[in-house]
Amino acid sequence: MNWTKLLYVLVITLLYVPMVFLGANVFFPKYTGSNSYYQPTSDCYLKYQNGGKELTPEQQAGIEQCNAEQRAAQTAFEDARAVYNGWKYTGIVAFNLVVLLVALFVTGLMDAVMMGLFFGAVVTAFGATVTYWDYARTPIGFILMLAAFVLVIIFVNQRAKMLHDWKKK
Repeated sequence: MNWTKLLYVLVITLLYVPMVFLGANVFFPKYTGSNSYYQPTSDCYLKYQNGGKELTPEQQAGIEQCNAEQRAAQTAFEDARAVYNGWKYTGIVAFNLVVLLVALFVTGLMDAVMMGLFFGAVVTAFGATVTYWDYARTPIGFILMLAAFVLVIIFVNQRAKMLHDWKKK
């Protein structure tokens, strides 16, 4: 086994995976970091506190109304985040499809570079599907993963001889 080639493949793969996820968060920055979850604009109980005394019916109704508004705002936030993260997932997998096509059809790439891109794209597509599972379960998500699967099958079928040749060298 050629350990130098294997090291190159590993380095390319290990750099490729975080690069794609970092790129996804750079080009799709909304709903990342501390903005990835709903943060209420006010605390309904503090808004209607009564200094430790029992709440009046009007105050209780105000708290219930405030909570209902917060739930509606949270639902709207989560719906918007789901659509946005669906596009982020689509972008990640589409980028990986392009890289798989490059690894398949661009001639002149070293074997180690081609294999590093291949493994990086496969690991990233898998990682994106797991990470964005709730957003990937759509017909478009399925079609993208099906396309990635078909490209992987074609790649392995076309490059099987090269993979076996690595063992001999």
